Formats: sequence, C-alpha cells, structure tokens
Amino acid sequence: MHEYPERGCVEASPQAEPVNPHGSGYRVRVVDDEKSSRDRVALAHEAIETCDASYYETQLIRAVESVLASFGWDRKNIRRELNGTHVVGITDCA
Repeated sequence: MHEYPERGCVEASPQAEPVNPHGSGYRVRVVDDEKSSRDRVALAHEAIETCDASYYETQLIRAVESVLASFGWDRKNIRRELNGTHVVGITDCA
C-alpha cells in the first residue's frame, strides 16, 4: 500500500481513514499505473478485483536493486535471475 497526499483521495471518499493523526495522507493501492489521478489508485478500504501487478513488480525490483547494487547486480541481472535465464558466453559451450 502507498501513502498519498490528502488532495485527490479525500474528494473521492470522505469516509477514508487518514494515515497519520494530521490527516495528511491516505493508504491506497495502485490498480492501474497507466491511468492518472484518482483512477490510478483505490483507497485501502475499497474493494478491488485486481491491482497493477507490473507496477508492484517494478517497485520490488528497484528495492532489490538498491540492496544488491553494491554487489554488482542491476535490474537486468535481477530480472534474468527471476526469469531463470542466464547469459552464456561462447567459452561456456566447450
């Protein structure tokens, strides 16, 4: 879940519970990252059928990259590992 600033979500749902006591954010889920504004997210208490899995996959890979970058890993390496593919050099065939 993400925290979004008050503007945008409050207008759509006044019954939403604020994330903090100051009422400056609301918990949301990304349902379609290609849309904008209110159509992009659903408030935490709203029932949804699906979420934007590719958005969360990208966020997860970015987070993993920030941890593994010091070991020489980048997004391409991480995606290869997750997909079960490996780069093979010409000398590997001998």
